[in-house]
Amino acid sequence: MKHLIFLFALLIGISGTTLATDNKDNLTAEVVAQSGLTLRAEASKYSDILEVIPFAESVIILEEARHNAERINWVEGAWVKVDFEGTVGYVFDGFLSPLPTPLKEFELVGDDLDFTYAFESWMDYRFVQVQMSDTIIREDSHAKIIHYLENDQRMIQQDRPGYYMVEGVLSDVRIMDVYHLFLNMVPDKINRKYVSDQTVFLENPDQEVQEIKIQLDRQVKIKRLDNGQIKVRLYSPHYGCSL
Repeated sequence: MKHLIFLFALLIGISGTTLATDNKDNLTAEVVAQSGLTLRAEASKYSDILEVIPFAESVIILEEARHNAERINWVEGAWVKVDFEGTVGYVFDGFLSPLPTPLKEFELVGDDLDFTYAFESWMDYRFVQVQMSDTIIREDSHAKIIHYLENDQRMIQQDRPGYYMVEGVLSDVRIMDVYHLFLNMVPDKINRKYVSDQTVFLENPDQEVQEIKIQLDRQVKIKRLDNGQIKVRLYSPHYGCSL
């Protein structure tokens, strides 16, 4: 029933705040590492530590140049020069993201690890709708609604026999940015590790991460499209109520 209430609210109009989604335009990014991100004097993990930037804090990216690219546990990145509250140094940008961090209670999952409602709430709260939604009612009275969001992004809600599906299309982000988004929707360390353990990474022939599957009862699929956008698909079973 909560999906029905949420759907009516969206039909009235999506409201919320918008945060930076493109580092090149805004020159800011947020720390996605729960343990914080080390700010170093030079572009190397062996350089002196200046301080540790806390989770969800923002940094200002001072230059487009990226140094010493590497891959750490599936996370690809390089060292970038940033300013954090007046201290200038270098961080590994694989743990920086242009996506707004989910911090509100309605953006987080419970012990059931159902990401569907948390993700659609996050998109509704964080992005502005730029045109009227399209609503398609099928012959079986099930609904499909397409929401058009800023920066050519979309959210699609569908009622299917036996389950509810939400899809999201995000622009100007890396596939690991979106994966970190989901990890940070899990508020406790134990469940976050469980989600990490249930994750499968699929590479393309160039050994780049092309698709990520979080293999839970309510599966999450994250895929990089040919146009560079990232597509997310989530499922939630019905519990006696449909749209």
